[in-house]
Amino acid sequence: MQRMLRTAAATAVLVVLVGSAGGQGPAAPDLFPTKVGAKWTYKINDQDVTVTVSGTEKVGDKDGFKFDTAVGGQVKQTEVYYVAADGVYRAKVGDKKVEPAVRILALPAKKDAAWDIDSKVGSEGLKGKFKVTDEKAKVKVAGADVEAVLVEAVDFDVAATKIAIKQWFAPGKGVVKVEYTIQGTTTTMELKDYAEAKK
Repeated sequence: MQRMLRTAAATAVLVVLVGSAGGQGPAAPDLFPTKVGAKWTYKINDQDVTVTVSGTEKVGDKDGFKFDTAVGGQVKQTEVYYVAADGVYRAKVGDKKVEPAVRILALPAKKDAAWDIDSKVGSEGLKGKFKVTDEKAKVKVAGADVEAVLVEAVDFDVAATKIAIKQWFAPGKGVVKVEYTIQGTTTTMELKDYAEAKK
């Protein structure tokens, strides 16, 4: 029962915070691929979580990309991201707009780049600070060593809950690992497989 609760909680946080990676935009085709049809499979606790770029959606004057997060073959959440000159932004979670959109990755990705977050998803607040702590962090992906950009938030507030977050973005794959700590419990999400969109 506890394992089920941990998995449910982890999935909920994943849906709100992590989304995943997807297509082409200014300066970001490697760290955040967004081609429709791309699919990521992650391991979180004892479950597989898949993220698929399912389509596009206009976000104001921005070209957004829709990402479906699924557990057990069922879509649990759809999010919309867009790529701007200064970074990758999460603009929508389900049918709720993120106001203002949350930048999850600064572009270009340079060590020590930092930015504040003060947004809302519906009535839930998101507040904190992200920082690029390493441009060439070593991380294992499906048993292989890769270099990734590491983005961290030490004291992030999600709906009045304090969360520490680490996200690794690898060239050609996007988000390859996420680690977050809630109330002293750390959960890790790791990439198992990435399938590029068919041309």
